[in-house]
Amino acid sequence: MAISMKAIEKKIIRFTIKGTSPLIQHQWSEKAKREMREKHAGKKTKVREVRKPKEEFQNACYLTDNDEYGLPLMAFKNSLISAAHKDIGIEKTLVRKAFFIKTTDSNLISKMDCSDPVMREDMVRVGVGSADMRYRPEFKQWATTIECEVDGQLLTIDDVVNLVNRAGFGSG
Repeated sequence: MAISMKAIEKKIIRFTIKGTSPLIQHQWSEKAKREMREKHAGKKTKVREVRKPKEEFQNACYLTDNDEYGLPLMAFKNSLISAAHKDIGIEKTLVRKAFFIKTTDSNLISKMDCSDPVMREDMVRVGVGSADMRYRPEFKQWATTIECEVDGQLLTIDDVVNLVNRAGFGSG
């Protein structure tokens, strides 16, 4: 018995997303990731160091391979997956398997056309009842162009555009 399957109908879509509100980023620094790994490995936490707000602010930016400000592409894809729902006719699993982001950036970052970021100082809750400060970049104006590949038999171009609009509206 022979099995027949249709070939994938790949479509390339390229679009620009322009922010309608400020973009606040917070990439984990290498130091913070190292400290988390050490804590999970059972190493005792050390005494607090003197904070360096400017350095924390700079380390929280996402940068492309060329050290340009950028947007993490997996965060973009995750926002599309989050916007999908079976009640609107597009299931999350469908988006996961039918939508692929194209990039040559090894960090999976899409270059942004943006203003220079300003440093934010935010109060955050850490653990139960503890408060701390975080220093993050805020981009007042930003845009990015994303290229993706879509299985045209599973998602139409209109589906992708509607998902992008829903993600921007509901997920940010």
